[in-house]
Amino acid sequence: MEKYLELKKEYTDIKEEALELLIDRLYEFGVEGVEVKAPLNKEEIDTIDGDYLELKLLQQDKTTVILYIKEEEYIKNLENIRRLIAPFDMAEVEDEEKWLLAYQKYFKVYKPGKLFVIVPEWEKYTPKPEELIIKINPGAAFGTGTHPTTKNVLVLMEEIDFRDKEIADIGTGSGILTIGSILLGAKEVTVVDNDAKAIEVARENMKEYLNISYQANDLLKGINKKFDIVLANIVADVLLDLAKSIKANLKEKGKIIVSGIIADRWLEVDRAYIDQGFSLWKMIEEEGWHTALYERNK
Repeated sequence: MEKYLELKKEYTDIKEEALELLIDRLYEFGVEGVEVKAPLNKEEIDTIDGDYLELKLLQQDKTTVILYIKEEEYIKNLENIRRLIAPFDMAEVEDEEKWLLAYQKYFKVYKPGKLFVIVPEWEKYTPKPEELIIKINPGAAFGTGTHPTTKNVLVLMEEIDFRDKEIADIGTGSGILTIGSILLGAKEVTVVDNDAKAIEVARENMKEYLNISYQANDLLKGINKKFDIVLANIVADVLLDLAKSIKANLKEKGKIIVSGIIADRWLEVDRAYIDQGFSLWKMIEEEGWHTALYERNK
């Protein structure tokens, strides 16, 4: 059985939104499971049933994140993991078989919308005629697609025509959106990430898929091509930067799906795209995260 490692990182002050984005990114670099032990807030303390509460839970003032990853994936992705969470403590997982069984029990077949079905590689699933299957191997640095930021991009993708279209997937990460584009009939997908290592991982994960090109690049700057559809599951600040230049890379009447926007940044991002000549087709809000589909008008 392959060796698993446990990486432990403590934070004295980290916002929930930042932690969710960090964990989502770590999944893209080989992490297969995450435990978060956070201090109790006042609301949680008030709602605890019973009079007895362990003193250490009340005294805890740090958020501890424990990550589980195969040793070979850790070595392959070490540079990116260090960039995200260094310094951290590391130990070998003692009862990896027990943890793996629990992990596989947690990740089941998942259907985010009407067409896409995300299927872990160890699960058997017989699709209906209209369903599109995205096979997931989290051990190969794939995210699970269940986070609202990714899930709702997939939901909005189902509502537009990808057939014979040229697509850009910016900040591709796990590659789920690229695979989804191909399954919907895209002619070609350009995968873009500002991290060259992430591009290498994406290329390896999607080597069985044709009509994909890869660019280690800062957004679409310097890429002299116009796309029919752009997918950008990033963060609000980067989406604001993208809004200023996206028309140079998007055909007239072209569409862009943006995601990774926390609630208090939504109006700012929306205004930026409206001001650049885009119309909002649809917005989905879930668990404080916003995902939106725009069309270029001018």
